Amino acid sequence: MEEVKTKTEAQATKNIFLPRASETEQQFEFVCINGKAYQVPRGKPVEVPLAVAEVLEHAQMQEAELFERIRQAQQELQ
Repeated sequence: MEEVKTKTEAQATKNIFLPRASETEQQFEFVCINGKAYQVPRGKPVEVPLAVAEVLEHAQMQEAELFERIRQAQQELQ
């Protein structure tokens, strides 16, 4: 998630890339903000509003946190 283009705060966008999912998973990520829905495709760079990029970044951070907690719990059980 790199380049930020600022127009006005409401129109600002960011160029992002979501890695391609496995064949059993959907090839897009669904994001809904204040009733407006977005389907962000995986496997290619796309330009999205800053709010969408922020939601996806937070989701990635929370997933990383989840995996770390699972790893710690598994170590405690051993």
